[in-house]
Parts: sequence; C-alpha cells; structure tokens
Amino acid sequence: MSSLFTDIISSKKKKIFAAPMADVTNPAFRALCAMHGADLTFTEMINADGLLNGDRYAEDRGFSADGKPYGVQISGSTAEGISKAACLLEDMFHPAVIDINMGCPSPRIVRSGCGASLLTKEGLPAQIVRETVGAVSTPVSVKMRILKNEDETIRLAESIQDAGAAAVTVHGRTRDMMYAGKSDTAVIRRVRETLSIPVIANGDVRDEASASRVFDETGCDTVMIGRAAIGNPFIFERISFFLTTGKIHPFISERLHASDTGPSETRQRVADFIKYCDLLDKNDLFGCVNIRAHAQWFTSGLADSGNIRLMINDLHKNVKIDINDRPALTEERKQLAAEIIAILEEHYGAP
Repeated sequence: MSSLFTDIISSKKKKIFAAPMADVTNPAFRALCAMHGADLTFTEMINADGLLNGDRYAEDRGFSADGKPYGVQISGSTAEGISKAACLLEDMFHPAVIDINMGCPSPRIVRSGCGASLLTKEGLPAQIVRETVGAVSTPVSVKMRILKNEDETIRLAESIQDAGAAAVTVHGRTRDMMYAGKSDTAVIRRVRETLSIPVIANGDVRDEASASRVFDETGCDTVMIGRAAIGNPFIFERISFFLTTGKIHPFISERLHASDTGPSETRQRVADFIKYCDLLDKNDLFGCVNIRAHAQWFTSGLADSGNIRLMINDLHKNVKIDINDRPALTEERKQLAAEIIAILEEHYGAP
C-alpha cells in the first residue's frame, strides 16, 4: 500500500535524511534542514513511558513547524509501551513514518533497556515492530546498529523486515563503538542486498566526498546525516547541490583551507541562526531549547569562533531561573538569543 513515506523512500533518486538527535532536531531545526534540502527529517527520540505518563516533551518536540513530511522517533523498552505510544503519536501529529530507536548507544539509554540494548534481546525487536505495525496505520521503520557478528546483524535485519517494517536505517558501528572508529559500509551493503525493503545508510556522512563514498559503498539510495548537521543545516544544501550537479557548492569553493569557512558560508551560517531563532520564537520553543549550546554549534568553525564562543558564554552567566518556569525561561532565552545575534552581526556583518 502506497503512503507518503513509501513514495519518498522508494524514489530512485539519491536522498538525504536528517537523523533524529536528542536536544537537536526540534521542530525549528528540522524546518531549517528541510529548507536546505533534507528529503525527510526526524524528531528527537520521544520516550514511550514518558509520553504515556503525560510528559509534555512530545508536545514540544513532535509537531511540524513547516508542514512538510517528517518522521517521529520513539524510544522504549517494551513492545506494549512502544505500540501504545505510537498510537498516541499518530493521533497527535500524523507523521509520515514512526521510527523505533534501536540504535542509541548512550549508556543512560542502554541502562534503561532502550535504544541499542534492544538489539541483543532475542526476539524482542521483531515483537516490537510487529505489535507497533499492528497498532497504527502509519508506516513503521527501525533505526539500528550493526552487531559484532555480521551474520547475526543480517538475521536481525531480516526479522525486523519480516515483522512488517517499511524501512530500516543501519548505522555501521556497534553499540560498544559509540561514535569512534569507522562506520562499516560493507555490512550495510550486505543488509541492503539481503532485504527487500529500503535500507538507509547512516554513519560518517560529513561532506560531499563522504556522502558519495557511502552511496557507492553501500549501494543505498538514501543516506542519513546526524552529527555533521548539528549547527550546520546548510550541509543538506551542499550535498544536494553536489548530487544534482556533480560540483562543489560555490560557498565551499571560497575556502582557502578545508577546515576554514568562507565568507559566503559564514554569512549563511549567521543567517541560519537568525532564522532558527525566529522559528523558535514563532513556535514557542525558546523555553525548551538550550540556545547557548545551539549558538556554540552554529558558530563552530567560523573565523575567530573561539573568541565569539567565549563572548557567548559570558552572556547571562549569572542568571538563575527555575527550569519549570517556562514563561521566565522563554523570555530570558529570547533576550539571550537577541544578544548573541548582535554579537554575530557585529563580528561577521549582517547576512
């Protein structure tokens, strides 16, 4: 049966998805990624138990700020909890796809029985998928990591497919590797060649060259970008431009050195931060976003960024506000954002 998600994922053109990332992919940031060419974006992972117990987290993170298709990601430890949460999220947000997190390697998440810990529990991943698929009409996908044994990875991916998953994203590192070492594209390729459902390659996509390599080495039609997009949604436009034209984006061609950021790219980064703050304001999200941390990410790699980041750290450093006082947090962070923007415009010029 066709759906918006299957139409997107089944397209033979090369596609770039924005990965779900905690404290990063809120509705405003997802809108920026989509604006710059991400074919699909995913929410921060929403904890099933928290949602079922009335936590407001999902309300702030699960909606769309731009009306474009997106995926909602759930984390949980039981089939019952995840499937019930999926029903709630489907009714609340009507996403294009519901993704189940089986790949997060964070020790805190693993200790709670969620994320990558699910991969080693015999039969549970398939049970979770089967019960969730049976509970919702929205397509269900899974984001997983590879196991230490390649054949076990293949069997696990097959069981997820047989349980009814519409797609699977494979990060080419094991749980124990966290984000160290190199993503194993050969294992991802074997998963793609074994399954009949779409496979999305994840891991080590940082720029045009690495995206091209991952597409070639895995044979996948879709790659998912995570950490390289933090504070830099423009990466989707860069890679989309390369995939379409075979050329490096003109902004990147201005760089004197690979690690530098050229003048046009710098202005774009500042413009993106200003647009990001505007989206946070319009969607009443300032109260649940650490704008100082996001400003540090957006300025990473810019000329004289070390001094800029020290200046940002000095702003409001003695301000103490109760984390539960949402109105006060919102006003303080809006003021902080305005002061950060003033610093950026003074240092780099208005975009």
